[in-house]
This record gives sequence, structure tokens and C-alpha cells, in this order.
Amino acid sequence: MKRQVGFLPAVGVALTALLFGLLGGILLGAAGGVWYATQRNAGQLVTTGATTQSGQTTLSSSINGIVGKVNPAIVTIVNTPPGEPSSQTDIGTGMILDHDGHIVTNNHVVEGSGTLQVIFSDGRKSSATLVGTDQFQDVAVIKVDGPVPATVTFSDSSRLQAGQRVVAIGSALGEFHNTVTEGVVSASGRALDTGDGYLLENLVQHSAPINPGNSGGPLIDLSGNVVGMNTAIVQGGFGQPGAEGLSFAIASNTVKRFADQLVASGTIARPYLGVTFRPLGQSGDALGVDTQPQPVVVAEVSAGSPADSAGLRVGDEITALGGTTLDDQHPFLNVLYQYRPGDTLTVHVQSGNGGQRDVKVTLTDRPRT
Repeated sequence: MKRQVGFLPAVGVALTALLFGLLGGILLGAAGGVWYATQRNAGQLVTTGATTQSGQTTLSSSINGIVGKVNPAIVTIVNTPPGEPSSQTDIGTGMILDHDGHIVTNNHVVEGSGTLQVIFSDGRKSSATLVGTDQFQDVAVIKVDGPVPATVTFSDSSRLQAGQRVVAIGSALGEFHNTVTEGVVSASGRALDTGDGYLLENLVQHSAPINPGNSGGPLIDLSGNVVGMNTAIVQGGFGQPGAEGLSFAIASNTVKRFADQLVASGTIARPYLGVTFRPLGQSGDALGVDTQPQPVVVAEVSAGSPADSAGLRVGDEITALGGTTLDDQHPFLNVLYQYRPGDTLTVHVQSGNGGQRDVKVTLTDRPRT
């Protein structure tokens, strides 16, 4: 049974947010839910302590050391939407990228922002501006002016191994800034259904507890290097056992690649086909064991777009892109975004009269909105 992704409802106080999160799980029924971890309100520093035994450094003291190294580069991000009072804010976490003041976080932390404020680990505050975002990989970059206390270092996430110990830092529940938790890597290369027609890909599954407010915060290895950016948790639904230890972070290689592009140009180069579409067909189960075809029907073709020039028409049923059949493991947007502007690919189409044809389309740059 397929799980769904939804944004955690933004509310005024942490307790209410938790209740809304539970209600969301119930409303999603037996399918359960996947919640992005953003929260409201502000709070205080909470970290784990260090211990030693018989003069030997324990795991706790090792964690204490790497937290001391990384913590100054981790910030709390306060997003006040336009027209909202300062008390109605969305709170997430961010990582300082460079000494120019660029900070990487999740797109859903800063989405719909009116004003942005950054709270450093020492309590100092600074206003921030939005540099650029990418909703499809849920990555965003903001910027503060003035000196920053520290920056993070990224590690190669392709070398992660199941069972490897990791540490998460973030503003848990929006109240407890720079909270530290630990766990292990459970798996790499995971994907979650966003419920918006595409999968959030390039995820590291881990067991370090994260909560609303942790979004945009780091998952770090025991060398103090970032191996992922926390973004989502899975919760059980009504009639299903509560999920535990199902936390997800965007792999550091992906975060670094997207952040570098956003710093350089403020945008991510996404290919443009020029159609709006609606899904056709049923999804397979949550594990993808019974993969089902997921063709899409063209609902609208933008005038002058690549699709228009190639002869795609409203009502056409797209079943494959570039030789990849569309199914619940290969949704339309995920397959399309494997290509770059300027690439030419074959679109396999079934018409309403039952005919089939292959259409060659040369993609262009996705227009900025």
C-alpha cells in the first residue's frame, strides 16, 4: 500500500503541531504518512553530554567532539509568510556553506517566505535573503550578510554503508535549537512519493530521531562531515503500527551539487517539455513489488513549446520517455528531469483512437516562474 508525502501543518505552538501531525496520519488512513519536518516557535539549546570510562574516549565523547566542531555552522531559520504576524512563523534548520554567508536548507522551509531570519547557535540573529530554490529536490539557498562563525564540510555520500553511525542536528519542534540525536544509516538510494506526481529521490534512510523543525539540518558522520540533509519522516497511519526510526535525508552529494548551482545562478537548470498532464493508471504497492504502468495524459500544450513544435496534442497518452516506461517507480517528472535542456528524446505516445507513435522532442530551459 503506497505511502504519501505531505507538509507538516504549520501552527502556532508545538503541542498543537504534534496533534495536527497525528491527525494528518489518521486522515491518510492505513497508508500512513510521510511528513516534512518544519515547525514553528523558537527555543533553547539542547545537546547531548560526553562521558569517559577508564580514561578511554567513549562514543558519547566522540559525538561531543564532532558536535562541538559542527554546531557553530548550524542555524535555525525563521520564515514569516507575507501578511502573517511575527508570531506565526515556520521554523527549520540550515547549514552555513561558505564565509560569504550562503546557507543551504530545504525548499519547504523557506517556501512562501515573506521575511527570513537566521538564529546562530550562540543566539545571535540576522536577517536573510532568498538566493534560489528547487522544489523537486527540496533544496534551497539563503544568504546572510556579515561574518559567519563556521562552515560545514561535505563528505562523499556514495561511500555510506548500512550500519554506519551518524548524528543529526536541528531545531527540534522549532523550540529546541541545535538538538543532537544519533543513529545509524539504514539504507541509501531511497525515494519517497511526494503525492505531487514525482518521487523525492537520492535519500539516505537512517534511524537518528528527527522531528518537525529538523528540516534542512545536517546528518553527519563521526568525522564531523555532512553526509545528508534531513527532510522527512515516516509515520504510521490509522490501524497501522507506529513507525519508528524511519528518518530520511537528502544525500550530501545531491545537496552539494544543487547548492553550488543555486549559489552560482540562483536556479537549477531543468528541462522544459511544455505540457501540463494528469496521471492515468493505478500505483503499485509501497515497496514497488508490483510495479504498475503510470502513463500520463496531456491536458494542455503550451504554444511555442517543444511539445507544441514536436506535434504533441491534448489527449495524447505518454507511456515512455527516452525508452523508459513510466511506472510508479519512474514517474513522468522524475524521468523527464534526468535530461538537460538541449537534449533530444523520444516520447512514446498512444492516441485516443488506439494508434501509437514516437515523437522526437528537443527540450529547452524550464521558464522561471
